[in-house]
Amino acid sequence: MMPLFTDLLASATPMLAAAAVAADATEKAAPSALQLVYDFLSTGGFVMGLIVICSMSAIGASILAWLQLREQVIMPSAVVSQLRAIPSYALKGDIRPLQEFLVHDGSMLSRLGSMAISGAFTSKQECHDACAIKAREEIHRLESGIPLLEVMVSVAPLLGLLGTTVGLVGMFSAFGTGGGPDTSVVAHEIGVALRCTIAGLFVAVPSVLLHTYFSRRLDALAVRVESIMQETIQHFYQHFEVQRPSN
Repeated sequence: MMPLFTDLLASATPMLAAAAVAADATEKAAPSALQLVYDFLSTGGFVMGLIVICSMSAIGASILAWLQLREQVIMPSAVVSQLRAIPSYALKGDIRPLQEFLVHDGSMLSRLGSMAISGAFTSKQECHDACAIKAREEIHRLESGIPLLEVMVSVAPLLGLLGTTVGLVGMFSAFGTGGGPDTSVVAHEIGVALRCTIAGLFVAVPSVLLHTYFSRRLDALAVRVESIMQETIQHFYQHFEVQRPSN
């Protein structure tokens, strides 16, 4: 039994060694993921460079929009609870602690709330109009980054189309040379055309999704801020008497 096992092991050893050598050679020959990405981008020419710049711009705009549209940055829960506690401040007869809290907070909702309970307006409608104008200014500031995503939605596919056109021009130019077309040049130009088209769509599709997401999120936050501000103005003018400044 033992000699038979020894013979089988001896006969299998060369095959195992050959398989190990083949696997090692295949691993060394297979390019890495970064090398594949580099080869894909470098083949696209100068148009691919413009598409890469668009992709980095879209990523930067997305990060900026995400940082600005966080709910805790726009309307912290502590500020919301304090604004809804105006009736409690009315029972104490002193609104100044709330005003000081809003001044030191510094968020968007605290700035609007501080204006709403400042008592600088002679009527509730005047206060509401002034806060609405201020809220539009704040919302416009929060839109930073979203318009850039909208631009990338349009520009990236156009750059992909430009790369396709450049590749086709190079391909047809190869047919005009004497002695027949150079198949390597034709294949290269076709690769440029297809790669630029793929890259342009690869940038445009996520930009569309991100632009839609951030636009809807901004609208939802704006509606919530408007609702809280209406409630704040209603409670303030219901529980506190506004003293008009004398001439």
